[in-house]
Amino acid sequence: MEQQEHEKKLKNYALWLLSRQEYSRQLIAQKLRAKEAEEAYITRLLDWLESLGYLDDKRYCASFLSQQVAKGLGEKRVMMDAQRKGVDKSYLQHLIEEQEVDWFSVALRAYEKKYSRSTTQLDYKEKSKRIRYMMSRGFRYDEIDYAIEAHSHGE
Repeated sequence: MEQQEHEKKLKNYALWLLSRQEYSRQLIAQKLRAKEAEEAYITRLLDWLESLGYLDDKRYCASFLSQQVAKGLGEKRVMMDAQRKGVDKSYLQHLIEEQEVDWFSVALRAYEKKYSRSTTQLDYKEKSKRIRYMMSRGFRYDEIDYAIEAHSHGE
């Protein structure tokens, strides 16, 4: 395939991806590399997409944070996933502080979603299992303890 034709397909592919959802610069670059795009072309294309406002890492970061919170994930997990997705961690931390994300209420919602219908007695073994589950979702122990206590007093 001729170079110009290949670049046109890559450009259309990038536009198609961005028309469906937000992406970080790093994620789009990864997808273009998978389609065997040259690095110089990737840089030019990404700069062009940014100049048009189609690609915006700060907008992606805000979208990423709201998606993760909606999924019921804790701050540690959000920060870990951010690294894989090419999110600017310092800007993400700034957004978390600016939006005053209440990780205790996120933990409670996640806990209640998972265990609202559970009738299992909360003995040591079951409590440990629930704590491990919540830790895998990125919550700190104080947030998990709050969720367990608030849920047990709410029943």
